[in-house]
Parts: sequence; C-alpha cells; structure tokens
Amino acid sequence: MYKGIVAIRKMHLRAIQETGFTCADEMLYPENHRYLNDLLGYVAVGARSVENQQHRLTASGLNVPVGMKNPVSGSLAVLMNSIEAAQSGHTFLYRGWEVTTNGNELAHSILRGYENHHSQSMPNYHYETLQLLCDMYEAKGFANPAAIIDTNHCNSGKRPFEQPRIVKEVLSSRKYSSDIRKLVKGFMIESYIEDGSQKIDEHIYGKSITDPCIGWEKTEKMIYEIADRI
Repeated sequence: MYKGIVAIRKMHLRAIQETGFTCADEMLYPENHRYLNDLLGYVAVGARSVENQQHRLTASGLNVPVGMKNPVSGSLAVLMNSIEAAQSGHTFLYRGWEVTTNGNELAHSILRGYENHHSQSMPNYHYETLQLLCDMYEAKGFANPAAIIDTNHCNSGKRPFEQPRIVKEVLSSRKYSSDIRKLVKGFMIESYIEDGSQKIDEHIYGKSITDPCIGWEKTEKMIYEIADRI
C-alpha cells in the first residue's frame, strides 16, 4: 500500500509539473483522501457512495469543489440531501479524531443517469430533468447552484460514442433556458487515449480497462465543438 501511495503521488505531481493543472479524483474511501488532499483540485463522490454519511461528512470539510453523483436509484431528493449535508457544518469522528467542519459551499450535483427496477439504464440529462433540478435548487436555497452532466454511465447506457450527441442536447437546453444555462457548468466525459475498452489481461496500449471510452481524437473534436457552441 505504501508503494502504491508513493506512485500515485508521483503521478499527480508529474501531471501538475507538465501541465500546470491539478487532477480530479473520485473519493472511494474517505479515510484515504488525506494522502492526496494537497494535490487535488476537484473531488467526486460516486453513485454508490453518495448515500453514505461518512462520504457526505468528509465532503463538508474539503477545501475544493465536490461533485455529488445522483444515486443508482436516480432519486433527486437523495441527491439534494447529500448536497445539503456536504454544504453544512458537522462534528464527527475521522480517522480516530474528533473533527469539526464548516461546510463546503462548493458541493454540487453530477447527473449520471440511473437504473430502473429492471436494471435498465435511464438518462437524466434531458431538458425536463434539468429544469426540475433548477427548481429543486431554488427551493433548497443552496449556495453556488451547479450541475455537471456525466455523459456516459447510465446516461449513455455505457455506449461511449453517444457522448457527443448527449453533449449537444445539453448545450441546446442551456441555450433555450437561462436557468439551465446558469446551473449546468460542464461535462464529465469518459475519455481515454484510444476508443473502446479491453479486458485487464489483454495489455493493449491506450485502451481503458474499465468502462469503454472515446479516444483522444474524438475527445479533442468534442472540446472544440463545445467551445464553438458556448
């Protein structure tokens, strides 16, 4: 574990030195965040973690933006509860210490789609859902209302080449509604060096070993298209 932590920190430091940008990371285990908290510029809480109280409490003490993904069930009420918890101050136990947080006013939502009762992928990036989310934010009165659209996962049914189409639809919704334009701040795109994915024992250079992705060429094209439309 020690060697892994050292290797991960070296990778993050190299990225900062070569690009000038800090990285984003998913906080899978809250207790491990301290090993990278001086190197990250953004943290995400996953769909299976967002209902966990320790993730919410830890998010309330971070000094960087934290994106809370909607749960696998798709409940926007649960999503709002997670943001409320992250934006509020708490006193709790963390790594054996009693800690007090002031709340993270940069905690916000990430829409990644959800699964219905038949385990089918259901999207939540359409105009109607975005407008509903705007209304829920207004009712809650949260600081810094914001949403990121995850264009893969259940929003695309893990079909990565649908991502450019999803981006275009959301940009159209932003153009149509000033409320949605203020709320939607960006996209989370499943991207890697080469298109597709591979099994972990195939050893194909540049292909994801988890979810299938769009390659760098398609990613670059999409970024320029987004820039042209905003």
